[in-house]
Amino acid sequence: MRYQKSRSARRIPPVAYLALALYLCLFFVSAWFSSYQNQTALRLKREFELQRDRLQDEINKLEMQEAELTSVKRIRQIAEELEMVLPSEQAKVLRVR
Repeated sequence: MRYQKSRSARRIPPVAYLALALYLCLFFVSAWFSSYQNQTALRLKREFELQRDRLQDEINKLEMQEAELTSVKRIRQIAEELEMVLPSEQAKVLRVR
């Protein structure tokens, strides 16, 4: 006597195919979203780096302007334009008291 398999035992239920198809769709959709998210993150990173570099350049320019405006040479030039003079020794002594 041969062992006979029943037809219903060999047949895979349609629900299993549906579940497999849904799983594959979900896998591909999540892979696509992950790829898209990665591309977006890289693009934003580049934009933020460019903005950071622009701001750093502006900060450096402002620091250079500040150094020029607060330099001793500039302050003496302004003092000469305003006809200011250095205080005498007596003025220094009077101020201390």
